[in-house]
Amino acid sequence: MIQTFTKSYGALLTPRNLVILGLCALAAALTGPFGTYQSHGFINRLLYWTLVGASSFLIGHGCHEIARRLVAESRPLLTDMVMVALMTALFTPLLWLMSSFVLIHTHGNPNILWLALYVAPITAGICIARRILPGFEKVGYFGNRPVQTVENPRLTRRLSPEFRGPILRLAGRDHFVDVVSQSGVETIRFRFADAIGEMDTVVGHCTHRSHWVVQDAVVRSEREKDKIFLCIANGDRVPVSRKYRPQLQEAGLL
Repeated sequence: MIQTFTKSYGALLTPRNLVILGLCALAAALTGPFGTYQSHGFINRLLYWTLVGASSFLIGHGCHEIARRLVAESRPLLTDMVMVALMTALFTPLLWLMSSFVLIHTHGNPNILWLALYVAPITAGICIARRILPGFEKVGYFGNRPVQTVENPRLTRRLSPEFRGPILRLAGRDHFVDVVSQSGVETIRFRFADAIGEMDTVVGHCTHRSHWVVQDAVVRSEREKDKIFLCIANGDRVPVSRKYRPQLQEAGLL
């Protein structure tokens, strides 16, 4: 369980996500929501909203993972209710501490119940958005999303029950293969070529001698000087060697 959470956080803390988090904290510091613009200076606001953003990001992800493991995937409403309850119970006290010691209050510290009334609906709104918007949750409030009817690739049979797909990419390391999903990474002892062969129900491409990606998982391509990378849905960047560029260009990925 702990190893699964560690891998999950490893997949979460990507450069892209950290940049987005930093930009959100900067935007909050500049605009000063919830009355912080009038009552506090920019540096104080930046410190406060950076702490709030980072802690809510990390605690929220942990609550989401716990809720998904406590409740069956087929019960999305209950899963989200557990998520809201966990987030409110765990994050509100921390928010109260940050609000009390980072911000200066002339009329006493904020009421913790008042803060909970902000945390709960904001968390609920995020949960609802994840169920409505495509690409976040496989199961909506009204049943499974009709995304794909293909069966899971054979490689999934070699993975632990804790692994949560879909598989986004594979990376070969000596006699091991890293199987990467949105939620984390699982390493198995297997030949890289055989692992690609067992991704038989999914359209994918080799980008490098030790990298293979699912076509639908590619968000965009990036170029740095003479190097090209494919950006994956979880924030990873996969190198592209010259050998595979024509194939990837033909597939429309470059």
